[in-house]
Amino acid sequence: ANGQEGVSLCQQFRPDIVLMDVVMPIMDGIQATEQLGKRLPEVKILVPSSFQYQESVHAMLQNGPMGYLTKGSLVQALAERIRANFHGKMVFSKEIGAHLTVPPQPMTDFHLTDRQLEVLLHLEEGLPNQQSALRLSNSQSTLKYHIANIYRNLGAQTRSEALVLAVKNNLL
Repeated sequence: ANGQEGVSLCQQFRPDIVLMDVVMPIMDGIQATEQLGKRLPEVKILVPSSFQYQESVHAMLQNGPMGYLTKGSLVQALAERIRANFHGKMVFSKEIGAHLTVPPQPMTDFHLTDRQLEVLLHLEEGLPNQQSALRLSNSQSTLKYHIANIYRNLGAQTRSEALVLAVKNNLL
């Protein structure tokens, strides 16, 4: 259910390999991976995630997982990639491989408008688009337009990725 529980279960059951997500409540995957690296360095970690923001990929990889695969690439030979990871081979999807050749560039100015920041606050509340649109006195299509611009400006591809970036950069 969360990174803290995952670390606890790993200490209890001592798995050979762990599939670790990046975005989780209580303790995120980056912190959980760091904890596992310290407590159980023999456990191999493979990250299947839709989270591709360069800074987060680098932060996760600094904590020692043996692979990072985008969820889109998982359909292709997941079992084969897990076996390769189990045998000590590092595996990365092509999208993540591109991140490895470029050091992370911290972004500070995302050029979000006041309205986009307001929409971001509604996203943080976890409201469905219909409720957010009503609260903002917008149509759902206008709200979706703002959300698309927020994603573009933050370099995010998912709602959770946008929220993590917003929190990390003190936008929320």
